[in-house]
Amino acid sequence: MADAWRRQGGVGAGDLDVLVGAVEELRAEQAERGGFRTRQIGRLVAEQTRQEMGLAETEAARSWSAFYSSASGVLHGSSSGADEARRQFDDVTAAMGQLFLGLPERADRLRELARLEVPVQQDADEVARMTDPRAGVYFLSAAVSGRWLGLLPLPRLLPEEQRWPAAPYLRRLLAEEPEGVCAWVEEHLDAIRAQGPGALAQAVAVVSGAGMAACSLLTEIVRAQPDRFVLRQAAYWAVDIPVAERTGPWVSVLESVLRVREFTTHESWVSGLLLRSLVGTAHPGGRLRTGEDRLGVIIRSALAGVLADHLGDEDARFQAEIVNDLGEVALADPPHVVVVTLMRAVLDLALTEARLGVPVVQRLRGVHGKLPASEHRARLVAVHLAESWPIEGEHPDAAAGWWRAAIDAARGVGGGAWPSADLADFLALLDGCPRQVRASLETALAEGLGVPPAAEEMGAWADAFPGPVPRRWRIVRGLSPVLPEAVRAPWQPVLALLEEKYGPPAERPEPVVKMTDWVESYGGLSLEAFTARARDDGVVAAVAELAAASVPRDDDDEGGGDGARAWLLGELVSQDPDTWAADPAAVAASAARPALQTAYFNALHHAAGSDRLSHGLLGPLAEAAFAVRPQGAGVPEAAQLQLVISNLLHRLWDSGASLGAAEAAAVDWLCILITGWSTPRLDTSSPLGAATAAPGGSALLSLTAWGLQHAVRTGEGLPEQLTTVLEDLLGAEPDDQALAVIGFGLGQLHHCDPGWVTDHADVLLPLEAAWRPARSWLARGKPDPALLAQLDRVGLWQALCAPHAEGALDRVFLALLDEAEPLGPAGVFLAGLAGCTGGDQAVCVMLSRLATYTARAGSGEVAERAAVIWRAALDVRLPAAALRGVGHFAFADSLDQDAWLELTAATLTQQPDLEDADHIAERAARSPASPTAELIAAAALDHGPADGYRRTETIRHAAALFSRAPAEDCPEHEALRVALINAGAIEDAYGN
Repeated sequence: MADAWRRQGGVGAGDLDVLVGAVEELRAEQAERGGFRTRQIGRLVAEQTRQEMGLAETEAARSWSAFYSSASGVLHGSSSGADEARRQFDDVTAAMGQLFLGLPERADRLRELARLEVPVQQDADEVARMTDPRAGVYFLSAAVSGRWLGLLPLPRLLPEEQRWPAAPYLRRLLAEEPEGVCAWVEEHLDAIRAQGPGALAQAVAVVSGAGMAACSLLTEIVRAQPDRFVLRQAAYWAVDIPVAERTGPWVSVLESVLRVREFTTHESWVSGLLLRSLVGTAHPGGRLRTGEDRLGVIIRSALAGVLADHLGDEDARFQAEIVNDLGEVALADPPHVVVVTLMRAVLDLALTEARLGVPVVQRLRGVHGKLPASEHRARLVAVHLAESWPIEGEHPDAAAGWWRAAIDAARGVGGGAWPSADLADFLALLDGCPRQVRASLETALAEGLGVPPAAEEMGAWADAFPGPVPRRWRIVRGLSPVLPEAVRAPWQPVLALLEEKYGPPAERPEPVVKMTDWVESYGGLSLEAFTARARDDGVVAAVAELAAASVPRDDDDEGGGDGARAWLLGELVSQDPDTWAADPAAVAASAARPALQTAYFNALHHAAGSDRLSHGLLGPLAEAAFAVRPQGAGVPEAAQLQLVISNLLHRLWDSGASLGAAEAAAVDWLCILITGWSTPRLDTSSPLGAATAAPGGSALLSLTAWGLQHAVRTGEGLPEQLTTVLEDLLGAEPDDQALAVIGFGLGQLHHCDPGWVTDHADVLLPLEAAWRPARSWLARGKPDPALLAQLDRVGLWQALCAPHAEGALDRVFLALLDEAEPLGPAGVFLAGLAGCTGGDQAVCVMLSRLATYTARAGSGEVAERAAVIWRAALDVRLPAAALRGVGHFAFADSLDQDAWLELTAATLTQQPDLEDADHIAERAARSPASPTAELIAAAALDHGPADGYRRTETIRHAAALFSRAPAEDCPEHEALRVALINAGAIEDAYGN
């Protein structure tokens, strides 16, 4: 049915998912005998403890189904003697105690059970009946006897997918009986696997504490269950084993982990850690393992075998091939591609063995034995020979073996898709070969490179040019600078043909995939070169040269390279804004084109915005920008230049400066831009953002800035040029973008000319639609308590309840902080807001943001006024949900501690569940002598997060407060003790 509804689209997908989940839960319940009773118990447990039952508690809850079945049987005539009735009564009574007695009432018995050194089965049965998750967690964290491992039922000890209450107990046992714990995990491995990969990963994490005693178990686990998170725990175990204790089986675990490509792909950092551990273990401290200590040989073979596995994957082979120089890869680098890090590990170990005097044939035995003959094997051997030559070239016997290996390696140089720099380095060494091996070496190289193409094949390729270069040709061309003449000569016709088409080859092969740096990012233009030109010949000459420069890489630049030029010009200007702003008219003239002028003026505009441009330069800069404004339609890049010019004018007028003689023309120009831009529209997703990104919208902002400055300077109110434009926009069909800009400046307009705003209140101040100017002002405008007071109160409340109303809420709490009370008494305002639909959440958010503002302000005066608002909220008895946000006042250090304690305690009587419970407990702990602080910490424990990091922090701070508080017989101290017990911190509550 759900599938049919989904196809018809009549029911929301989220609702269908909930329905399907409920159906699946019901099916599971029906499939399990007694499932309904178990669910009932689970609901009771969750209500009492705020925690879900785990595997052990669910098993304990199943006993209630058995009780119902037995009672039903007796009711319907089955025989039951006195002993059986007594046993059933005792079992039900014990189960009822576990279910209904609070944890504080059972704490003494829990501590007694945990301290038993020789528990018996009756004790284990009592633990098995625990349906309170907190009791089980505490017991297993405190139990001291190893006998529990054999007495408790398996569900009480098994890990679950996301938690394992028994982990602390098993970790304690590991210290005394590591083999016993490993044996227990191995015995129950199938049951652990059945709980999911997360459970198995937790088991691996625990047995890792057994050191090498866990090796055989981990070997079995990583081979049978190669899950990523399981393997990660096994990897951490391997790294933690001391080098002196590492053995062949240890290597086997690492080898199994590293063979799983899914793991090495997603856990590249851990994989690199394992590879470094293997290489460091082979011959630790530079000491060669000899005789019966064959761990170095085992590691050499394991690394080669893992590399062979990875190179069996096509993608891995490609990733290895596009690395141009394995010599530039370091094992200590973050491994972006694990197959390359593997190759580096093999090379590092081989080089270590070369330094230790291991013969080349022996140290390359793993590579030759594990890797099939291929271009990758040939490259590894060649790179190792190049890296080891400085060591072995000094010893005649070693050098002789090196040259024999080099001749064999030369036969493989023609493989692969591209030449590589490291292979070229190897070939360069061959130029110094002894005379007696030269002929053999050249024969091997010729064999590796293959037979040159016939003239017919070359002609056909030339006729079809441009086209792909054959693989062998490409490799010979890339390696040709270092090939012996006798080997290169047969290929000379091909090399000449390729040089004719592509020019001479690089002295050393370049990477197939090349990451460009900043020098090469500007379409190939050099930032350093133009920086030097500006320094030596002046910025005007530099920009003139840039405007005429050829852009090497402008394939993707629709402006014929101006995109790259503009990018580079912006970077040049940002280096020294004052120098570049000294003669803006000359620079703009040299830039010549709108794209470059835009980049120039925009870079200086941003420099001014970040206070990196001297104030006196802003006026001439704006004048120069206005002088090059695009004239007429159809000018390329005109819109962006108009936008930047308008932004500069806005910044100039905001600073209080004037454009001088050009100001009237600038105002007229802005009015033209606005008229051509505004159009009826009500569907813009972000009206203010869209407006400020358009020349017309920016022009309206700039014109407003000019009008505000004029009003301040003259004291005569807003100028006619501005009010005419504003009134035309307000009287036309609504344009949400233009009205958003007007609303953004509404606070300043009201400040400079309140009469004009009052005269147009009917179009400026309504709040019913999101496009109204007042709504834009509420969201983003400058705070103005007097203007806020003019808004319709009910409309204001409704606007504050709308989604994403944080800006409006900020303006309101700023007005409430005003001692003049422009919105009336704070309590009355908050009560009215809370009475609207969604108002309780709006008040909650407002109080939270008020608390944040108070904390950041760090002002005692602000804190005192905020406390007045907080107290007013309490006095009018707001809905409980509206008060959660005051928990954030825990961050407000400027608020007097006694006042905070008083207000927080008063709030808890109306709303015990406050936000930021962990920080509330932390602040309460500052006053260990205060009973009120203990009451607050108890509430934080009882109503704060039920699990997770914040729960842990809440317990920690509350326990610290309890330990330092006077041990008085007062209700607040007892409340905190009980709360600690209910939080599972039983030992803290008992002062241990």
